[in-house]
Amino acid sequence: MAGMKQLIVLAAGLPLVAPLMAGEKSGHAEAEVLAGVESYQPGKAVPVAVKLKIEPGWHSYWINPGVGGMPLKATWSLPGGWTAGELRQPVPKRFMTGDLPGFGYEGEAVYLVDLLPPSGATGEAECKLELAWLTCNESSCVPGDVSLSLSLPQGDAKAGAAATVIAEARRKIPEPKELGFKVVENGDSLSLMFLDADGIDLAGVSAFPATPDVVDPSDPIKIGRTRDAWTAVVKKSEYADGPATLLEVVLAGGKLDRPVLVSWRADK
Repeated sequence: MAGMKQLIVLAAGLPLVAPLMAGEKSGHAEAEVLAGVESYQPGKAVPVAVKLKIEPGWHSYWINPGVGGMPLKATWSLPGGWTAGELRQPVPKRFMTGDLPGFGYEGEAVYLVDLLPPSGATGEAECKLELAWLTCNESSCVPGDVSLSLSLPQGDAKAGAAATVIAEARRKIPEPKELGFKVVENGDSLSLMFLDADGIDLAGVSAFPATPDVVDPSDPIKIGRTRDAWTAVVKKSEYADGPATLLEVVLAGGKLDRPVLVSWRADK
């Protein structure tokens, strides 16, 4: 009994630790929303991570899902004056669902978004999020949807427990890069040219078309070096609506320090 009383006394002196909040599960994935700060400051962006854990044997989809997929959809309900930035997506993987090519994620994907409170924001802010996604395996596809919320008091925006998660996720998010990227259409093929990439070694990089229905998702983008540029020739998507006018491509791996996003738009 004496030992038991001692344990009770010691436990009584310990600080209370709030239990970790589990994610919400739907279909074959579990979603969670995490803030990188313990509180918000009016007028200062709040970094937020949306984590999707996908069951083994299943995958979810990227902003360009390929054929037959559906990208993650996020809808925010925010306090008055608050705004949500773009949902930034990590570099995807290429996979086949049966005979359908696609781009997306296996295991875990961490998306990032900034929430911006107005300069006059006060009090506790409850930020609500509706998420919808599609998970598939070799034989079937199952949709998922959850409702999540994030409550933040007004304060000094001190870094929170999820700050490390967000910092790690940021390294997997492509950053826009100014590059002489040009696309030339020739019938059912597209020539991709990176004209002023002399200072960038693109050998061994993985390339993913972020714009849907331009590049045939079944045709991997294989970049090689010519005398004047890094180039690739790919099939045009059969779902393309007329001539190509916009193409964004994610480049990752190889000798790149971090993933980049390059953009081309046809001259009007």
